[in-house]
Amino acid sequence: MAVDVDFQHEADGCFRLAQAETDTDVRTVLMGMGYGWLTLANHRKASRRGDPFDEPTDEPDDLLP
Repeated sequence: MAVDVDFQHEADGCFRLAQAETDTDVRTVLMGMGYGWLTLANHRKASRRGDPFDEPTDEPDDLLP
């Protein structure tokens, strides 16, 4: 049985965990996971509308050291 995953909810969870995390390496991983979930959410939203989705090619500024 397939489960419908709420990508936005998963992203929010990652960002909440990252906000509370003190280890910068772990925080970076959690932020990356959150952005990955947001990418999936945007893909799903675009596909439901029938719109093409352009994936960003650059890292978000808040992930850069």
